[in-house]
Amino acid sequence: MTDLQLKKTLLSCPGDTIQEHIDHIGMSQAELAERLGRSVPKLNELIKGKAPITKETATKLEYVLGVPASFWINLERTYQDELLEIEKMEHLEQCEEWVSTFPLAKMKSFGLLPDTRKKRELADGLLKFFRVASPAQWSDIYNGSSLAFKIELRHTTEPQAISVWLRLGELQADRIKVNTFDKKALRNCLDKIQNIAFQHSDTWLDELQALCASCGVALVYTPCIAKAPIYGATRWIKNNTVPLIQMTDRQKDYNAFWFTFFHELGHILYHGKKDIFIDGIVNITPDKEKEEEADAFAARMLLSEKERNELFQYPNFDRELILILSQKFKKHPGIIVAQVQRQYTHLYKNVRLNSLKTKVEFTELAL
Repeated sequence: MTDLQLKKTLLSCPGDTIQEHIDHIGMSQAELAERLGRSVPKLNELIKGKAPITKETATKLEYVLGVPASFWINLERTYQDELLEIEKMEHLEQCEEWVSTFPLAKMKSFGLLPDTRKKRELADGLLKFFRVASPAQWSDIYNGSSLAFKIELRHTTEPQAISVWLRLGELQADRIKVNTFDKKALRNCLDKIQNIAFQHSDTWLDELQALCASCGVALVYTPCIAKAPIYGATRWIKNNTVPLIQMTDRQKDYNAFWFTFFHELGHILYHGKKDIFIDGIVNITPDKEKEEEADAFAARMLLSEKERNELFQYPNFDRELILILSQKFKKHPGIIVAQVQRQYTHLYKNVRLNSLKTKVEFTELAL
């Protein structure tokens, strides 16, 4: 017998206790109804648990049966609590198939779900994680039928994993205190952002996050999740008042990080609050013009047109030249190497150039 079946078997409504009491004192339901001042059918509803014991009824039962009103009130409260628990268990039991489609092991490792195999407990955790009442509401939000929050993952192969990654970003953003969004201030900070990329201090991720927050942008770093092949995402949250840039460490490359970051930043600077951009998912059809505009902005932020023209005038590239150009352009050597290798693919195997690259990995999930 399952826990749910056992609870249903043991469930007893307050009317059972009323019936036991009148049987004990030798009173019929008809007599009790008359003494309480209610009809027999109405009393029968009370006995069968179809009607609750109200405060008024509890007071009358105290006078008629000599049992304190508080006893009947507490009995009714306990019954309603048990009934609610059964209804909740039934609801969660219906969610068990839905639960199996999510990356449960990863979510448990992040501490997002209890470390258990019980589907009912996992369903409870998932519903609370997504802040939805049922799988139907999850589908409304993440499969595109929601008017308030249109993500449109219905054409992707793994919408569950992607929705987990996106939701993680929102939870991370809740922990960041950001100023009111100021587009002018954000534009004025572009040089500072580029300097953070160039200096690459031990705390560069924290510095970038803090600088974005000062301009009203929530920037979060969400570790990559299997089956969620995302480079980055941009959307407005909190009733379209806060722009959120969500980064992943999928490529684990410094140049890739910064290109993606500037690409997402371009969406904030040039595009609307109702747009949602999820970069890296093949089956989500992007707005080609907006994506190209964001790409162009990112490319300019990595290297200006003047810097690119100078860079590709050189016939050969070695480690020493890259370091010299890094200081001249005030751009990180790993970014310059990546730009050169994109142009001259045979240099991808150059060990000395690759030694200038930097790895990016989010080792912790800040929640």
